Amino acid sequence: MTREQRELLARWLTAVGALALFASLFLTWSHQFSSSFLDRFGASEVLRGVPTDPTAWQVYSVADVLLALLALALIAVAFAGGRQARIGALVACVAALVFALRALSDPPTNGANIFNPALSVPNLYPSGASAGPGETLAIVALLAAIAGLGLGLWLRPGADSRIS
Repeated sequence: MTREQRELLARWLTAVGALALFASLFLTWSHQFSSSFLDRFGASEVLRGVPTDPTAWQVYSVADVLLALLALALIAVAFAGGRQARIGALVACVAALVFALRALSDPPTNGANIFNPALSVPNLYPSGASAGPGETLAIVALLAAIAGLGLGLWLRPGADSRIS
């Protein structure tokens, strides 16, 4: 594989990662309620207005916009970015990866709580939120983008990697 082919691979890995990251925002990022919770309470009046499987757009107010902006920046960097832009994008991707891994380990919730009077001491019933496919796709997308950016930086250390 020639250097130009590796550079093209690096650019496309970054671009595909960016597109997959953007697509992940439209997938479910958390299942707000476990199946046992839904069996017990159902999705009736108690849960009206609370999406049971929200996308990133529904569960976040700022992080979703930042991830979308990162995806757009990755597209720009993939095809027109120099070394400094790639380094900046790499740092942003690592930060986004940490965020996505955190969301996977502790799924985001909308804060809806259900009071359970059946307990001997009335308490809130745990919703049992679990991760959705959005986090997983975001993690894979960010790893692809990081690989592409890293490959692009490795190919031309110290040089501007824009193709004229």
